[in-house]
Amino acid sequence: MEGYNFKDKAILVIAVVLAFIAAFAFYQKFEPEAFMKKAGEPVGMSEVNQNLTKSYTGKTAGDDIPRIASASELEQLTENEYVTVSPENVIETGVYSLKPWIDPYKITRGRTSSGRTYSTGRKAPEVRDSVSIWAPYYREYYLIELEDSTYIVAQFDESYKKAFEKGDAATLPIGQKKVNSQEARTYLREVCGEYGADVTYTLYMVDNEWGQKNHFTLFIIRFGAAAVLFFALAVALVMASWKVFRFR
Repeated sequence: MEGYNFKDKAILVIAVVLAFIAAFAFYQKFEPEAFMKKAGEPVGMSEVNQNLTKSYTGKTAGDDIPRIASASELEQLTENEYVTVSPENVIETGVYSLKPWIDPYKITRGRTSSGRTYSTGRKAPEVRDSVSIWAPYYREYYLIELEDSTYIVAQFDESYKKAFEKGDAATLPIGQKKVNSQEARTYLREVCGEYGADVTYTLYMVDNEWGQKNHFTLFIIRFGAAAVLFFALAVALVMASWKVFRFR
C-alpha cells in the first residue's frame, strides 16, 4: 500500500471490515430458496394414496390434507401420516439441525495451501444453537402456535416464515411427525419450556428431494450474492469516506 498515508490506510481497512460484516450477515440470512423454489400443484390425499412409497413432505398441501389444530393431535399421529397446519404464530428458536442430505464429515474438511482438501476426521454436530458460516448446511427449528393456542416444534423452509410475516402464508406445506434426537431435545428444552411445547416431536415439512438436488446451486447463489455485496459496499464506502475526509 505504498503511496498511502496512515489515514488512507485506516479508511481502506475500516471500509473493508464494515463491508465484510454486512456481507457476512447477508450470507447468513439470505435464502435463495424463496425465489428458486416455486410452489407446485397442490397434492391431495388421492395422489398420496396412489403412491404410498413416495415422500410428499414439503409439497403444497391440497384442501383435503388433514389439518391439525392442537399439539395433542400431533402426538396422536403415526410417523407415516401426512398433515398440514395453518399457524397462528411462528417463533424462531435459535436451534438448528443439520440438513439430512449433508455429510457431517465432508463439511469439516480442511484445505491445504495448494488448495487441496483433506479430511480432518471431525464430525459436524447434528444440532447447533448458532450457525455462522455453517448457515447453508443447517435448518432452524420453529415453534408454531396452533388454533387452540398450544405450540409444537416444526421445520420448514424459511421462505414460509417470511411469507407468514407478510400475511401471505395461511397454510404450511405437507408434513410428517418426526421424533427428535436426544441432542435436539436438549437444545430445544429451554425455549420449548417457555411456550409449553413438547420437545419429543417435530412436524417436518421440508422437501428433502428438492433440497438435496439444488443444494449446491443454492450455495453458489448465496455465496455469489454475498461476494457481490461485499465488493460493492467496500468500493462505495472507500469512495464515500475519502470524499468526506479529504474534501470536507
